[in-house]
Amino acid sequence: MKNYFFCYDLALKKKIDQYGIQYICTAIANSGKRFWLYERTEELQKILNER
Repeated sequence: MKNYFFCYDLALKKKIDQYGIQYICTAIANSGKRFWLYERTEELQKILNER
């Protein structure tokens, strides 16, 4: 699963949205928290490294 990034943080999801990166799907985990699933690309990794 290292090719995918599970985002559970709404603020981070909104930041990723600003770069025009689309998520693969969204779902609710067994814990009840919503997550967004992204393909882990170089562009996404740069955004994640900025945090």
